[in-house]
Amino acid sequence: MEKFSSPEEVIDIWLSEGYEKVYDATSKDFQQIVTFEQFIELSTSFNSSVKNYQLETKTILQGLTHYVWLDDKREKVVVASFDELNQIQRFYLKAFISYPKTDQQYTKNKYIMPIRDEWFVFWGGTNEFVNYHYVYENQRYAYDLVKVQDGQSYQKSPIQNENFYAFDEDIIAPADGKVVKVVDGINDNVPGEMDEHNAAGNYVVIEHANNEFSMIAHFKMNSILVKSGDIVTEGQLIGKCGNSGNSSEAHIHFQVMDAPEIVHGKSIRILFKDGKEPIQGNTVSNI
Repeated sequence: MEKFSSPEEVIDIWLSEGYEKVYDATSKDFQQIVTFEQFIELSTSFNSSVKNYQLETKTILQGLTHYVWLDDKREKVVVASFDELNQIQRFYLKAFISYPKTDQQYTKNKYIMPIRDEWFVFWGGTNEFVNYHYVYENQRYAYDLVKVQDGQSYQKSPIQNENFYAFDEDIIAPADGKVVKVVDGINDNVPGEMDEHNAAGNYVVIEHANNEFSMIAHFKMNSILVKSGDIVTEGQLIGKCGNSGNSSEAHIHFQVMDAPEIVHGKSIRILFKDGKEPIQGNTVSNI
């Protein structure tokens, strides 16, 4: 296997038609899916008219380091994921989709993350490679948060919800408002399994000023402490993190939208009180 002094140099070697060297650094699993001839053909076509690539984000998740590069016209994206030995486990080419108009439209209210202590942003940001929600208008600026210790979201083994650091952790109101919808009583999933029929699982929707609605999803079954019509204040405990709905492990989904129903609403980019704009790989807290 080819060795690189650093993963960052891979993109320049690849752009300079060092296809064999880059391909040789890919995993056996990757090579079983994509032949060398296919790799050359795809690479040559993709790189046509590209002058250079710039590193957009670098994120460490689940033992892999993920790099996202954009071309000089911000029309093409390259995603490469490296293991601890700098072997390429994933090499992904795609057109870069952006929504600059809504990217510049923030909430009128300022919010806090609906958590205590430190949590990890698993999905969040303004492109689909750091935030898979981004391509869906009704979830575009949503966050998925987990708790992590020593690079893992669980202790011992990932077979029980109780082993995940996020499970049963406090979830709080992200701003003052009125509760307008509560769904509870949905079972927490066995880790690794998902309930696609009840995508949000147990969830709460809060109406805030300026016709903005926050939604927090995947609560632990029967842990929600508020009901529709309740007035809540920022930081108030409203329930516990669970693993209900379309969720493979304990985490929370948080977004702000312009309607009380996610199927009818549009996600709004969140303006946070601390002035930060967290993306995948960041740690967030209200400490």
